[in-house]
Amino acid sequence: MCPEDPQDDQTQTYLPLIEGTAVSHYVIIEKIGAGGMGEVYLANDTELNRRVALKFLPPHLCRNEDCRKRFKREAQAAAKLNHPNIIHVYEVSEHQGRPFFAMEHVEGTSLKDVTGDKDLSVERILELGIQVCEGLHAAHEEGVTHRDIKPSNILIDSHGRARIVDFGLASVVGSDQLTRTGSTLGTVGYMSPEQVRGDEIDHRSDLFSFGVVLYELITKQNPFKRDSEAATLKAVCDDIPHPIARFRSNIPDGIQSILDKALEKNIKTRYQHADGMVSDLMRLKRSLDSGLSTMSAVTAVGRSSRTWWLVAIVAMLAVAVAVVATQPWKPETIADKPHKIMLAVLPFENLGNAEDEYFADGITEEILTNLAKLSGLGVISRTSAMQYKNSEKGLRQIGEELGVDYVLEGTIRWDKSGDVNRVRIHPQLIEVADDIHLWADRYDAILSDVFEIQSSIAEKVAEALNVALLETERRALTQQPTENTEAYHYYLRGKQYFSVQVGRGDYRDIVKSCG
Repeated sequence: MCPEDPQDDQTQTYLPLIEGTAVSHYVIIEKIGAGGMGEVYLANDTELNRRVALKFLPPHLCRNEDCRKRFKREAQAAAKLNHPNIIHVYEVSEHQGRPFFAMEHVEGTSLKDVTGDKDLSVERILELGIQVCEGLHAAHEEGVTHRDIKPSNILIDSHGRARIVDFGLASVVGSDQLTRTGSTLGTVGYMSPEQVRGDEIDHRSDLFSFGVVLYELITKQNPFKRDSEAATLKAVCDDIPHPIARFRSNIPDGIQSILDKALEKNIKTRYQHADGMVSDLMRLKRSLDSGLSTMSAVTAVGRSSRTWWLVAIVAMLAVAVAVVATQPWKPETIADKPHKIMLAVLPFENLGNAEDEYFADGITEEILTNLAKLSGLGVISRTSAMQYKNSEKGLRQIGEELGVDYVLEGTIRWDKSGDVNRVRIHPQLIEVADDIHLWADRYDAILSDVFEIQSSIAEKVAEALNVALLETERRALTQQPTENTEAYHYYLRGKQYFSVQVGRGDYRDIVKSCG
């Protein structure tokens, strides 16, 4: 059993981690955070020349061998999580017998700072909610439950993207609990009722905790915070939160129902999986984007039997205020601004015969066109991207020159050696600032499946970047321009000749090449 009292074991002492201290191949720069479950240090990775965050388990929790083994096993499980909305854990190790894990260091702020700032737009709240739930879903699919979801454990990086931290102390399905049965692990005010009671918990506890975070993001109020810790814990188990309309008007009606389901005391009637919450948030965002969502125009406080025309006037004024409040001249922070993700589709490298260059360029352009159809993405034009064909510039430099956050690159091989033509495509989505691969895949299919591959790549890129697709956009991606692959082949060849010859005005060569 892990000792819970810091005085339980004084046989092991640990040297202070000061500036310049070497920890494996890391060098400590400074201490950047501390809490009940650990100390966080900014460090330099001398092997890869990058900054990382090192989190150490407090001495009073790691002096017991069982605690160290459990921490290491659970942190190793967290290290296998690979999702754009989760901070990457690089490795788990020990320093002078003290367990630690190295993780990605993110420049940005946390939702804790955001919740104390001005009101976020409804669109931004939904955007962040979708991103966090996507990250939770990825973790839960791997059997990892966070157990301490709260605003300070959700960072907003420099690109405006939500990133979940502190998965190193999570519980893993099939492993022993880090704390003994009957004890609690979490933060008062964000724990689920089952956490407060010391019951066995699973991934649904995270969904309750994030429901609290989402409520606080909207209202600036923790729904269960009371004058004392005991009263707060009792409220988590017994009290029903006030309607959000009490604190903020002009909120889509659907948000309240999402919060109600996330904050269910009964774990069986709560959201059972994070993807269910994602679906509801996305559906609400789509309806809001299309103007179909109804808004709560008056607060729940002071409602009376006013005449219908007064309510109508209030509703119209609320809509007018909402319109004015979302005008582009309004100053916004990174966290407040719905971020339009900028992407460049670089020319895919042709691994086949030189004569197939037009095929690789044509497929690249078709993928670019599909991505450009998505309203949540800003895609650099083909002309701007094509200048980097066969370029030796690094992705970071290309990203800076084009003003993009991400690039999609890859390779294409058209195999005509067999009875049936095959196409092999290997796309890679990369975050240029940190050179992180967010998504990659390998497609090997017959040529007639090339349209399906193009659609799949666009959908997977959108998913990796947390871009919600409208139903019309999803349908558009599935539409095939033709079922005749030979005609498509001539179409790509014609586009290639057109792009080369039209600049010289030699249209006769275009006609000849397609004849």
